[in-house]
Amino acid sequence: MRFLLLLLIGLSLPAAASAEKRVTPSWIQIDAARKRVTMPMVAGWNPVNGALNFNGYHTGNATVIVPVGWSVILKFKNNDGMLPHSVVVTRDYTEKDRPLEAGYAETAIPRAYSIDPIPGIMAPRGDDVTFTARDPGKFQLYCGVTGHGQAGMWVRFNVVADAASPELVILDGAEPGWE
Repeated sequence: MRFLLLLLIGLSLPAAASAEKRVTPSWIQIDAARKRVTMPMVAGWNPVNGALNFNGYHTGNATVIVPVGWSVILKFKNNDGMLPHSVVVTRDYTEKDRPLEAGYAETAIPRAYSIDPIPGIMAPRGDDVTFTARDPGKFQLYCGVTGHGQAGMWVRFNVVADAASPELVILDGAEPGWE
């Protein structure tokens, strides 16, 4: 009855919170003593989203969580035999301000980008991207190649002050990625 009443007066029920799954996949290598996390970041891991994905995730349907002060090593590799790709840690864009491409100028954390971020690199090449997650904040792991980020080739990357350890958060309904 409440729902019908709200509908009749033009209001809506509050949206349900998105369900999520928190995991520490085997591909996230954690060295807690050194406060260092190493993880492969595979572009075109599978054909999901036209292969415009990182480890199978895209359009913000997964979030990598890293504690403040940790060193991060992204073992970036392009697995897509058709297109070049890159990875750039950018600020957290909204749908309206997501750039057509992301290069060195869009990098939100020093040295948090793969080589040739706008032209990208072809498979099977890769690059080790090493940086320190010094400050808390919300960012994106974004493919800098023209049009790829706007087409959904990005996932969230959050640096969190009270995180105990790195982890991956997968939104409910996300297409299968690398767990």
